[in-house]
Amino acid sequence: MEKSGLFQIGEVAKMFHISVGTLRHYEKSGLLQPEYTDNETGYRYYSTRQFECLNTIRYLITMIDYGITDDTKKFVTEIQIPISHGEAQS
Repeated sequence: MEKSGLFQIGEVAKMFHISVGTLRHYEKSGLLQPEYTDNETGYRYYSTRQFECLNTIRYLITMIDYGITDDTKKFVTEIQIPISHGEAQS
């Protein structure tokens, strides 16, 4: 797969001031899947079209951290990100 236009997990973590572990947690939780994972190396790659979803996740989590309502917590746990691999998740 051509990797131009894709960013390694470490690059994305630096751009968004979060840890690589946080991105892996988002993946494990089903919130944000890498655009591409190299089968040989296991390296994760993200595209720019996933950045808006990442910003949304971070914004909602920040709202929870500042004590915003239980409805927001429910929304975050039920959120569906339609960007992963270009198709809606169900």
